[in-house]
Amino acid sequence: MNRKSNDLERITRGKKMDIRTILENEEITRLARKRFQEERAIDHLEGWFLAKEIARACDEKFKEDPDCIRIAKTQVEIMKKIPLWISDYNVFAGTQDDSFARSYALINPAFTVDSFSGYCDPTAVFGDIDPVGDITEERIHDLKEYNNHTAYANALQKAYEIAGDSTSEAVFFIEQVTGHLIPDVRPFLKGGTKLLKGQILQNAAKTDDPDKKNYYEAMRISLDAVEVLADRYAALAHEKAAQATGSSRQLFCLMEETLRKVPKNGAGNLYEAIQSFLLIWQTMCLEQTPNPFAFSVGNADRIFEPYRAAGNTDRATAASLFKHLLVFFNVADRSWAISQNLIIGGKGNDGRDMTNETSYALLDAYYDMNLPQPILSVKIHKNTPKRLYEELGRFFFTPGCLTPSLFNDDAMFEILRNNGVADEDLEDYSVAGCQEPLIMGKDNGNTTNSWLNMPKVLELILNDGKSSITGKKLGKSYEENGCQNAQEIVENIRELFYHNLESVVDQMTASANAASEAVAIQQVPFLSSMMGGIETGIDTRDTKRQGTKYNGSGCLIHGLTVMADSFAAIDTLLEERPQDAKRLLSALADNFQHDEELRQYLLMCPKFGNNIDKVDKEAAKLASRVSDLVASRKNYLGNPFRCDYATPSTHLLYGYWVGATPDGRKAREMLNYGIDPLYGEANSGLGLRILSSMKLPHGKMNGGEASSFGVNPSHFRSSTYEEKGVEFANKIVAPLFYNPKTEEISPFYLYVNVTTPEMLRKVLANPGKYAPGGVYIVRIHGTFVNFLDLSPAIQEDIIKRLDPGSAYLE
Repeated sequence: MNRKSNDLERITRGKKMDIRTILENEEITRLARKRFQEERAIDHLEGWFLAKEIARACDEKFKEDPDCIRIAKTQVEIMKKIPLWISDYNVFAGTQDDSFARSYALINPAFTVDSFSGYCDPTAVFGDIDPVGDITEERIHDLKEYNNHTAYANALQKAYEIAGDSTSEAVFFIEQVTGHLIPDVRPFLKGGTKLLKGQILQNAAKTDDPDKKNYYEAMRISLDAVEVLADRYAALAHEKAAQATGSSRQLFCLMEETLRKVPKNGAGNLYEAIQSFLLIWQTMCLEQTPNPFAFSVGNADRIFEPYRAAGNTDRATAASLFKHLLVFFNVADRSWAISQNLIIGGKGNDGRDMTNETSYALLDAYYDMNLPQPILSVKIHKNTPKRLYEELGRFFFTPGCLTPSLFNDDAMFEILRNNGVADEDLEDYSVAGCQEPLIMGKDNGNTTNSWLNMPKVLELILNDGKSSITGKKLGKSYEENGCQNAQEIVENIRELFYHNLESVVDQMTASANAASEAVAIQQVPFLSSMMGGIETGIDTRDTKRQGTKYNGSGCLIHGLTVMADSFAAIDTLLEERPQDAKRLLSALADNFQHDEELRQYLLMCPKFGNNIDKVDKEAAKLASRVSDLVASRKNYLGNPFRCDYATPSTHLLYGYWVGATPDGRKAREMLNYGIDPLYGEANSGLGLRILSSMKLPHGKMNGGEASSFGVNPSHFRSSTYEEKGVEFANKIVAPLFYNPKTEEISPFYLYVNVTTPEMLRKVLANPGKYAPGGVYIVRIHGTFVNFLDLSPAIQEDIIKRLDPGSAYLE
């Protein structure tokens, strides 16, 4: 045995190692930065492809097994065979690289709005891999063809047959939802797979249901997968230690020791908890590869605080370790694992503030690293401590720094309670993806299942059932709507809109439910073990029996304020110029090309966002009635669809397929974002804009809502970041979330970009000066991204929606 091996044995036989005795915090941080740079240098991702090839072989190998057991055995095989490595810069083992392709359109510089075609092709991802090494064009084509004829692909095709032509021009879209859940990792971290397997065996013995017995066995096998992963990483860490010297050797010895313990057993300190978490997350994502977007952590401060406290880890050390956690969420050159959300803060069920030392350590890690992923969100409430606002000031007022989303616990608790969430579960609500509220480990909200484009429905009614973009007939003609002429159409537009919308929603929800039936074929036993499956013996995705405590399906509703402005403009026209009803329809049909005078008239009509009661009430009535309609439709388990007034850049994509609208908006221009005014239409400042927003029925937006303020930093004159954080709370947060003039439920979500259009144009013109590290973080919707990674179309969208006229402070 050589000397290095002898030294290694002495290290591993000695007293328990501690990261604090091996590396200084500055060195842990240096390694995190180097690891991120290394990750960003990766310009190809093929792990998902290799995993799909292994899965194909397993389809044959385990074809005699029940589907759930075949899937679990496949996951174990993937963990045995997927290539693994540990970098010289890793402080923890684990990666998400094998779960994602270079697919997400909005951070692809080649993306153009006209190229977006929805989510209907389950094999489109094979266009996101180029031949590399022994992965040839032939291999790619062969695997694509195989996946194009699976039971899942066939079922999904039927879902899109129900949708018909409606998705071709975004009357609505449907989505087979992957990711978009918040697993409860706490039992894993506390007891490890060993304890969970014991619970599974106990519960399996209590049931006579053969399907449940099979599913319990599938979950038990799926837990083997993460153990296999840990063992393989431990062997790699052993090899690294044998080749290293000094503190590097000690680090890899600690890594091996930890991997031999967790996640099979419970974690005992923060280092072990983070390591266990990373492997759990890696296994969960690989189960749904490729592209399980928007899995979210939940309240990370509450998850990790017991382990920080158990080891008496100080804030600075905790922050340095959390920097490696954050790097884990960044995949390859553009951080492709988009919309994974981590949340801190908030109140408990008893009303007490639950911010803790880990909350602040996580903030330190986020600020110092300033990475494109994962999303940072912060829960606040009326009793949020001043200290938290002070700590947030640096995020809002450092140019190019990430800014957290803000969630109003006081409003959110009330909304969730009104929608059937038990009081004991309220403090465990968190955010999946951009802004969708779910209960951690208990709620399959199927959040992005359907996407409704209200202005497209309006366009078809006004244009005799034909698209003014392509001429294709997608709706009812005037005659089919019971009208003889333009005057009747315009005079009865509300009644016609709601009547037509019912038919659209019926078709949309039927096809969305069929998409959910399709994705249910791809069972997820590992994920289900963190979603109530150990108690129920039922898969999270099951469409016949409910495996989670709460269940629903989402509908993202687009164009609220464009619609309200359009109805208000039609009313004004009929009051002042009733003879121009036919002229209006002609002008809309040719995109105002020959009637700019009428367009200017329509643009001068009342607009939402200026505290004009008439149009604000129109928006409120519209949101209320549409929400009631959507919520009256049931998903595959008979639960309501949840209304989500968020438009994660889809206001731009869907607007591309909408012709001119009666508010004066031209064809193919963006729709309004979320519940915000259409850019350029609210020019009376932030105060009046907030008053307009307060009139909306936020309580009916139980699937989520989105609102963005572009805030000019010159409005804040305090001298320190801490003082500016408190000033931000007083000038922005309090008027929006805790306004005494609010009569019902307050708004509950906000994100901001504290910058100006001029500043972002400078960044584009001279990135070397304004973003010397190649990273300048902005908010795009519910997530933040590197502004320089975005396609030109999305960059311009962000600049436009800063909309200074709607957000200035007096």
